[in-house]
Amino acid sequence: DLLIFNSLLPHGIRQNLSGNKVRVAQYISMMPAEEDNEQLKQWRITSWRDRVAPSGYAFPGDPRKWEQTKYPTAELSELGEKLLGLGKW
Repeated sequence: DLLIFNSLLPHGIRQNLSGNKVRVAQYISMMPAEEDNEQLKQWRITSWRDRVAPSGYAFPGDPRKWEQTKYPTAELSELGEKLLGLGKW
């Protein structure tokens, strides 16, 4: 199953009653780069170029580092470049 919703929608989770099956979740967010925030823009560009996931409790990343070691840097469309901060709106 796939569930897509706006994060402003009230939501929560219930106990996982599926036995020994792991409940997997992937959080994807998108927002245009802030053109005036050079530090954030450069972080986003470096993260994309070097395939480095955000760090922190909510973003444990992949200890196997598959994205960095098995896959090339994503190719961006013109819109993707603008969203990332490589291109201007």
